[in-house]
This record gives sequence, C-alpha cells and structure tokens, in this order.
Amino acid sequence: MSEKPLMIVAKFIARPGKADELQAVLSHCIEPSRAEPGCLHYDLYRSLEDQNTFLFHESWRDQQAIDRHGEQPHFKALLADAAPLWQQPPEIIVN
Repeated sequence: MSEKPLMIVAKFIARPGKADELQAVLSHCIEPSRAEPGCLHYDLYRSLEDQNTFLFHESWRDQQAIDRHGEQPHFKALLADAAPLWQQPPEIIVN
C-alpha cells in the first residue's frame, strides 16, 4: 500500500520594511525544490491583503521526501537567510 502524499503550508511574516527582501530569499528556493525527486508541487504566494505575509503551499510524495528536502543546501540557505527578515519563525502545517 502506498503512502498518501503530504501537504505542507508554511506561513512567513516579514518584519516591517523587509517584505521584498523576504520574497527574494523565499523565491530562490522554488526551482531547486521543484526539482527534488519527491516534490509534487511547490508554490509561493504573497497575500494581497497583507503584503508582509507569504505562504508556501507544497506537496511531497512522502515523509522521506520532506525529510530529504530539509537537508538540502537550498532549504538550509532559505532558513538562514530568511531568519533576520521574518517577524517570527514560520508557522508550518503538515497534513
């Protein structure tokens, strides 16, 4: 029996005045993440109502694919580069 794909929603809120910088950092992770073998989709959205709020909507083949994603250099760089730009650590929901 195969595992059900997993969905992740990750919400990032930028510090005041840092939204464009945060968007640039987050955007750098899109293409390499989409190229990972277990990635089914990986999209970034910016709120129209609050320009400081960003959402990643991701689907992964299984937990192992998510675990591998967390070990990738582009993902580690995203966390390191985004940390000074976000208001708080991201909210992450896995379903």
